[in-house]
Amino acid sequence: MHQKGFTLIEVLIYLGLFAMLLGGAVVASYSIFESSGRNQTKSMLEEEGDFLLAKINWALSGAQSVNSPTQNATSTFLSVVKWDTSIGNPIIINPVGVNLTVSRGTNPAQVLNNTNVTVSNILFKHTYKSASEPESVDSHFTLTAKTSTGATVSRDFDSTNYLRK
Repeated sequence: MHQKGFTLIEVLIYLGLFAMLLGGAVVASYSIFESSGRNQTKSMLEEEGDFLLAKINWALSGAQSVNSPTQNATSTFLSVVKWDTSIGNPIIINPVGVNLTVSRGTNPAQVLNNTNVTVSNILFKHTYKSASEPESVDSHFTLTAKTSTGATVSRDFDSTNYLRK
């Protein structure tokens, strides 16, 4: 006697294989979407960090003097007097809560970073050893953001700006 169709064992094996295949596809899709969100957040952090470093570089370019931090000291804020007085002196880059702000002269402070990013561990170091070695300001800060899935991504940023007077 020859019957067409599948036995119960064959059906169970095929269902198990199909479930493993479908489960693997779901896990792979989830990983791809999560990785995409993490990569977007990392890219945003990189852009924000580059923007903040550029603002610090702008503040220090054409600086007549650095009020804070004082020579061979560190500070959590930067105060610079520029030769160009038309923009308003001093320029102050200062952490306020989880934001980094800039103010020019008597104008109110403006937040530099976007609302999805928190700024922490801000430190400026003003180094001046002698007239033969260039005066510099080192900047350090950490940016943190959350991905769309709630994971936290952080990145440290550092730069050194040499002052020309």
